[in-house]
Amino acid sequence: MKELINQRSTRKEKRIFKRIIPSRIILQVIMIMILAGCLTPVDRFSDYIGGQVVISGQISPLEETNVIRVGRTSNKERLPEPVSGAMVTLFDDLGNEALYLEDQEFAGKYILQTFEGVPGRTYYIRIVIPGGEIYESLPERMPLAIGNDQIHHTIVPDQYTDQDGVVDERYFVKLYTSHTVAPSLDPVFIKWHVDEVFSLTPTDFPDPFGSVPPPCYISQQVDPQKIVLFNGDEIHATYIPDLLLASRLTGPSFKERHYFTTYQSSLTREAYEYWREVNIVANQVGSIFDPPPGRVKGNIFNVNDPSEEVHGYFQAVNQTFHRFYLLPKDMPFKMTVYCEYGSDRAYYDYPSECLNCLSATNSSYNRPPWF
Repeated sequence: MKELINQRSTRKEKRIFKRIIPSRIILQVIMIMILAGCLTPVDRFSDYIGGQVVISGQISPLEETNVIRVGRTSNKERLPEPVSGAMVTLFDDLGNEALYLEDQEFAGKYILQTFEGVPGRTYYIRIVIPGGEIYESLPERMPLAIGNDQIHHTIVPDQYTDQDGVVDERYFVKLYTSHTVAPSLDPVFIKWHVDEVFSLTPTDFPDPFGSVPPPCYISQQVDPQKIVLFNGDEIHATYIPDLLLASRLTGPSFKERHYFTTYQSSLTREAYEYWREVNIVANQVGSIFDPPPGRVKGNIFNVNDPSEEVHGYFQAVNQTFHRFYLLPKDMPFKMTVYCEYGSDRAYYDYPSECLNCLSATNSSYNRPPWF
């Protein structure tokens, strides 16, 4: 079985890698936050109306996840255009303020630094975009309760359908949680998502100076169309065993250290209803490329024009995470050569990301501090 899978893997690895690090895989939008290490997906739209504002993000006790994305929809089948130069301010119910500062590498991505959310506090954001329009979110009180996750994974063969419709058998990393629900007087609403970060070392061509090109670090969400939710109003259980959170096709990205981070987010009832509706809309269509049948209303509005249709959601979540990594030796098959230099390969035989790793989507030279 392993030998058969390895032969098929060799034939298709270039194609698979293009799918792992896509440049144009997602159309007008199931989630703006897949970009640049994204954390918070937003709703898709029923048509492609250009220029509409998309704002999505969160405040949590985890500094690394406090990100806001600001963009405008395109009238074509692609992700919203990022909006740079906005002023994004966080407010709490004690009168404190904090700024989300724009990332220098990724336009339209705003990061909250040296400030962490506190469970029980109430938060909202105000965004002033170039041109003077002012947007705010409805206040959200960060939940107090947070459950306990026991994360585990398997690496197993499963059916895979490629972009040409060919069904094959490939290895997948499948991530699960066995979740213990926290005791609480209020109903508990939970959402999970899984991020991944892996390194990509470009091809080291021989040169007289012996220089070695630096690696890139690629951040993205795993299985982004899968929205995993728990409703404490409907499911009266204190323990949830073996809940599948994400499934990740293996490929060339596993030739180096490959991190997975599972985030558990305790939501407000309003945020839960938003994600429930997003999930319904996303699963009413045949695929992520088909326009969905409806819209999902978020909690962000234009201060001076409440009739304007604004997309996205700002959430205050109590959040925990679990992180682990896999190495090439953990794979149940031998990894094939991808970016490694070979004297029998011409320069343009190498994929573009091997020649310039910054050409890969969501790539950066900035190494995460925990990598």
